[in-house]
Amino acid sequence: MTRSPVDSRDRGLAAAGLVANVVWLILASLALRQPDPLQTANLVLALAAWIPTAVVGLIASLALLLRRRWGMVLALVALGLQILVLIPYGIVRVCLVSDARGLTASLTTAVLVIVILLIVHWGRALARPRP
Repeated sequence: MTRSPVDSRDRGLAAAGLVANVVWLILASLALRQPDPLQTANLVLALAAWIPTAVVGLIASLALLLRRRWGMVLALVALGLQILVLIPYGIVRVCLVSDARGLTASLTTAVLVIVILLIVHWGRALARPRP
C-alpha cells in the first residue's frame, strides 16, 4: 500500500496553518491601523516580512492540504522567516514600548516555542522516506 507523502495528522496541521495565516494577515492589517509608538516599524515590517511570510505560509498550507511534498519545504521557509522577524521585533518592542512588556515578552516566547516545534515537526516529516 502506498502512503501519501503527507499524513492525515499533517493535514490537520496544514488546515490549522491555513487558518492561522489568514488570521495573521487580518491582524497585520489591523495592527497598521492602530496608533502605535512603533508605527513606522510596523509598516516596514508588514510590507517586508509579515505579509510575505503569511503568503508563503498560505501557499504551503494549501500545498499540504493537496498532499504535495514541496509544501513541507515551503512550510519550513515560512516558519524560518517567522523566526527571523519575530525575535528582533519582539526584543525591540519589549525594550522600547513600556506598555505591557510582560505580555509582549510572554507572547513572543510562546510563539517562538510553537514555531520551533513546528520546524522540528516539518523537518522530521520531510525526512520520512518517500513511498
